[in-house]
Amino acid sequence: MKRKAVMTMKSLISSFFAVAAFFFLLPSSAVRAEDEIPVMPLSDVKPGMTGEWRSVVSGTRIDRFPLQVVGIAQNFIGPQRPVIICRALDATNKLTGPVAGMSGSPVFINGRLIGAYAYGFLWPKDQALIGVTPIGQMLEVETNYPPGLVAPPPQGLAQTGASAPPQWLVAPASGAANAPSPAALQSAMQPLPTPLFVSGVSERVLRRFSSRLAALGLDVMQAPSGPAREVNNDLEPGSPLAGVLMSGDFDFAGTGTVTWRSGNRILAFGHPFLQSGPSEMPMASAQILTVVQSVQRSFKLSNTGPVIGTIYQDRLTAVAGEIGRIPDMTHFEAWVDAPGGRTRTFQGELFQNQMLSPVISSISLEEALEATMEAEQEQTIYMETTVEIPGYQPVKLLDAASGEAGGVDLAMRELRMYGALLNNPCRFPKVKSLTFHARLVEGRNESWLDSLNLDRNEARPGATLRAVIGLRHYHGEPTMIPVAIPVPADLRAPEVRVFVGDADAAQRMDEPPTVPPQTLGQVLDRLRHSRSHQDICVKLLETAPGVAVAGRNLPDLPPSVMAQFQSPNASLQTATLSRITLWETNLPVAGTFSGQMTLPVRIK
Repeated sequence: MKRKAVMTMKSLISSFFAVAAFFFLLPSSAVRAEDEIPVMPLSDVKPGMTGEWRSVVSGTRIDRFPLQVVGIAQNFIGPQRPVIICRALDATNKLTGPVAGMSGSPVFINGRLIGAYAYGFLWPKDQALIGVTPIGQMLEVETNYPPGLVAPPPQGLAQTGASAPPQWLVAPASGAANAPSPAALQSAMQPLPTPLFVSGVSERVLRRFSSRLAALGLDVMQAPSGPAREVNNDLEPGSPLAGVLMSGDFDFAGTGTVTWRSGNRILAFGHPFLQSGPSEMPMASAQILTVVQSVQRSFKLSNTGPVIGTIYQDRLTAVAGEIGRIPDMTHFEAWVDAPGGRTRTFQGELFQNQMLSPVISSISLEEALEATMEAEQEQTIYMETTVEIPGYQPVKLLDAASGEAGGVDLAMRELRMYGALLNNPCRFPKVKSLTFHARLVEGRNESWLDSLNLDRNEARPGATLRAVIGLRHYHGEPTMIPVAIPVPADLRAPEVRVFVGDADAAQRMDEPPTVPPQTLGQVLDRLRHSRSHQDICVKLLETAPGVAVAGRNLPDLPPSVMAQFQSPNASLQTATLSRITLWETNLPVAGTFSGQMTLPVRIK
């Protein structure tokens, strides 16, 4: 027993050191000594103080630039949201003025962090006035919206900016002449733009989407950027940082600067990037090639490094990120089969966002199609789209377009489809992959509805209507397509209508329920019923009351059932329908089809 006890104690001691060694070797997200950045509360910042801001203007080396505090502009971007007004003192920054991509550059006075260079007074250039977001406001983003359990906010910062008076106040520094007036600050000092550099996309395609991108607040710049060869993945205050919207054959990324770091958590920019709130934006290191000096707008030209974390908050005063956190992304892939058997493949990883993802994926799809089509305009495109969402069967959609605008048409339809999916009223679908397989065929293959004829204008219930659809073709002979339309034997309506139309017209004729779908599964079911522009849709319609309940149409209900659904005491949300589809078929054509006609038929 005694020997057994000794062995047990030895085992315990060995286990203790083994566990201790295991935890010692684990990567830690705790605050490191070098991450303890001394900060200066706003109340200690006085006009006339001199300091420096740190940023990279070439490669990865962090340079230092002198500045002087001019004063404090109170309520600058909102109630109790002041900004520190400073003046650059070096000749280079007087020449360039504010530089897009400098956003987030940490500003220090006597070695203590006061905030981030975030705003630029765009005129006059020889004054080089900048606005600094106080570090206390930025830390609110990190402490109020943490990715998980985080340390409490640093002491002495809780009251930063809380006692700001409800008016503008700019206190000029001693001997600092020509300080701008409050009105000038208010009208001219703007957030430094975070340029969204785009590569792999032609100017023609970008121009087509410019209004949509501008409406989303993006300052888009086409740049010859690519993967960075020299980066510093161990981000520190002053290091360049990129928010990546798409990477791969098409690159969309915005570059700013790291302001603050504690363990694996960082704050950057000093103003919003997209101001999207909670986010899952890939975060990457970056390499600065140079600062492009421009009278209109100076900016940093950069290459994007590998994704090393996630920007999880995008707020008014900062973006917050976590190094090592893997973001959710959508795999984008486009396969384009060109005439002659040549296939081109385009791939990328896409940021998941309700507003931006549809636009960026649509831009990428159009560029993939146009890059393969090259100068050929007389082509027809057949495309299959596959959307994969974990936990659901893949959604497969077929479509076609013809002519010189075929690629544009398909890209715009994809934008509407993907936008409707990501903005559905149920929940955000974390799409695993978005795949397009397009086949290009030489020559335009288009058909238009030219005529619709019925063998009679009245019929009995149970009869069959004989219709002939006349098509006119691009540079081709007209054709006639016969179709038999059954009239239901139990039909009680005095009149029906025969409808023939393309995918867009048929969708308009489908009276959509105003009651939204209740589950993501219902959203996907509706998406699966999307029609192709390669089909002729033929419908037999009846004007009859019905209701939409829980995202489903219930047509031609008995009056007693209708009364129950429409009762004020009904617990389900319903919508009234005015017409129903009694019968439908879709007839494929060789290319694309467009047009619509409707004819009435009396029921005896």
